[in-house]
Amino acid sequence: MSRAIYGVPVFALVATFSAFTPGEAQESTTRGFTLGVHAQGSSLTVEGGDQNSAGGGGVRVGYGLNRIVTVYAQFDGAQFDVRESNAPSGDWRMGHVDVGARFHFANSLRSWVPYLEAAFTGRVVEVTNAIVNEVEAPDVSFNGGAFTVGGGLMAYFTETFALDVELAWSGGEFTEVDVGSISVTSLDIDANSSRLSIGIAWWP
Repeated sequence: MSRAIYGVPVFALVATFSAFTPGEAQESTTRGFTLGVHAQGSSLTVEGGDQNSAGGGGVRVGYGLNRIVTVYAQFDGAQFDVRESNAPSGDWRMGHVDVGARFHFANSLRSWVPYLEAAFTGRVVEVTNAIVNEVEAPDVSFNGGAFTVGGGLMAYFTETFALDVELAWSGGEFTEVDVGSISVTSLDIDANSSRLSIGIAWWP
């Protein structure tokens, strides 16, 4: 069978058509090394008590193994006011350290990418400059682990620079309390925290 159409070779037709058909530019990437910074609003609820709101921020580093899976570490810090009347006054701070994986619903031809993620989390709450019954008290910290799930959306300005909006929830326990130089371990204090982050992500 002839490989020509009206005397024109097929490969020549393909080459001509490709020359006049613009390629689709890649709008987003999730592969390789990534850096992110964000502002954050968060909350903490301990053992069915009141919900306490906090404000802060954090950073994220990650590596996209492929278009779908990115492994990451995230470090967040926030400061908040405690509503409980029987809680000591002072400077209350909360920190999260997450190590996990993000799963993208990625399409490189789109400028937006939704995702889900899961992580193991270390969480700490510290109270410094504490006052109890008008008496200065030792610094206190509550420490424990949690499991975090979340999701969000990245909207790309360029192929390697995006707005990143994320909502995450962490459930776990405080298992250790340090009061000054005294540590109390083997505790079981339920604690839930949530974080809403708005920031930027960059693939250098």
